[in-house]
Amino acid sequence: MMRIYRSDTIEVSKDQNLTELLHSSAYPDLPESHLIAKDSLTNRSITIGKLRERAARIAKGIQTKCNPPDQARWAIILPNSVDFLEAVHAILWTGGIFCPINHALRAAEIGHGLAVSRPHFVVVYGVVLPTVEEALQVARKELADRGVSWARPRLMTVVSRAKELPHFPDDFIAEDRLLVPHWSDTATRVASIHLSSGTTGKPKGVELTHRNFVANCHQLLAHDRTQFHPRSRMVAFTPWAHIGMTTLPLFLGPYAGMLHHAMPRYELSEFLRLVASDQATSFQGVPSVLQQLADPAHDDLVARHSDLSRSQFINVGGPLPADLERRLLRRAPWRLVQVYGMTEAAGYVAYQHTADPPAPRGVTGRLLPGVEACLRTTGGGTDAPEGGPGELWLRGPNIARRYAFDEEANARAFGLPMARGEERGRESEEGTQGWYNTGDVCTIDGAGRVSVVGRTKELIKYKGFQVSPSELEALAGTHPAVEAVGAGATWDERGLTELPTAWVVLRGGLAEAPEVERRTTLRAVQRHVDTQVSGYKKLRGGVWEVHALPRNATGKVLRQEMAAMRDGLCSLDPEPRKAML
Repeated sequence: MMRIYRSDTIEVSKDQNLTELLHSSAYPDLPESHLIAKDSLTNRSITIGKLRERAARIAKGIQTKCNPPDQARWAIILPNSVDFLEAVHAILWTGGIFCPINHALRAAEIGHGLAVSRPHFVVVYGVVLPTVEEALQVARKELADRGVSWARPRLMTVVSRAKELPHFPDDFIAEDRLLVPHWSDTATRVASIHLSSGTTGKPKGVELTHRNFVANCHQLLAHDRTQFHPRSRMVAFTPWAHIGMTTLPLFLGPYAGMLHHAMPRYELSEFLRLVASDQATSFQGVPSVLQQLADPAHDDLVARHSDLSRSQFINVGGPLPADLERRLLRRAPWRLVQVYGMTEAAGYVAYQHTADPPAPRGVTGRLLPGVEACLRTTGGGTDAPEGGPGELWLRGPNIARRYAFDEEANARAFGLPMARGEERGRESEEGTQGWYNTGDVCTIDGAGRVSVVGRTKELIKYKGFQVSPSELEALAGTHPAVEAVGAGATWDERGLTELPTAWVVLRGGLAEAPEVERRTTLRAVQRHVDTQVSGYKKLRGGVWEVHALPRNATGKVLRQEMAAMRDGLCSLDPEPRKAML
């Protein structure tokens, strides 16, 4: 029998959708006048009652003017804002699927996101409309190259008008409200297509259902309500297109009465000002932000611009260096709360309980109620030793069923392989269904606490954003000086993050050229890649010269061995490189 780890159980209804969740509350006495969101993009704010009213009227206007098919796909390309919140709920109300894409990405990356989600409609921040127009061409070509036909979606602007396109929500808000929908099985009712690289490769579209999101809200509240209540306040700067800041501000926030102040982009002094004005209680533990908050060089800035006296929690996704943790804990009366999650889990998998004593280093917290886990040998064939380490597979009401339009990826990631010799009766086969392979190597202790100790997946994780090595390799490989290339991660101790890095074999006679010429070439390769990708994908770890890439017997690049090959020339200047690596 397969060994399954779990904490508490929870019953999550299959017939409560996200619009019905919006009309209920974890705190029944919450008044309609309760403020749940503000933003710095438009300086709007909205109460729970006004969100219900406006989303209903916008949904009615969408239905009347657009007549979208059931489960129509809507790309939302917009900074964090009240308009983002309204758009999501109006789209869901009509039976649609929202497909968030980071507005700050380059045209090629937005284009891939559009090709993944294949939207019928695009709600676009008017400022980036030219980029999105270019992205549409990228998407059409990508799909055509795969033999897929895709009709041009209908565009509408939001926040900023452009090209006399219909404007959201002004041109759609109706006098009447659309009735609250009801579906009997929300486990098959898709709510969003979120971009995620999964265990490897370019971003794929994770189909998250109404039940996935509803379940994660109920799981978090059942696990620990201490952070999730009407007095909780957060300044939210991580893009809401990222799953790390989707479930909380869009769904759990309205349901629990939490306030989220949406920042369109992060800047320290403005962040501190908003923390003071909002009297923030909970914080996102992005490593680079924590470094800034703890830095003694910012003591005067913190003193002038902020008041951290009401701070209670910082949610972090992994252990911090001891010195940084000490400096943070001296800064404010908050405590660190370890969390573990992913797009395929509609947000969160394990969460440290705020009443628990500090966890041992590296421990992320207990599995949320209803989440089942198993630890398997690589590839999922057999159980790992009790407690692990082993490859973590997950099952539960918040776990996605599949990727959109990608059966090959579904076959790799979903559905647990059966062990050789295992009984293959009906019961056994059903027991392998519903499992997702995280690609993380974990242990689970006797208290049910999860620790991530490694990864089998190849993704680079830069400040919480996933970067595909194969994407970087494809770009670097188009430079005429590159004979062979591998990409992977190096560790930045100062920034507490992995850095996208490349290793190249130079072509022909360049390998014998003088050092100055080779270094110049390496810098040219880095510029060649960096000018074609968004900021988080840039080769901040540099481009390193190697004589040959390490490969196994089948020709696969051995990325861990490659990451240690940093004795040769590099595109980075020697002093910054030494400090960084």
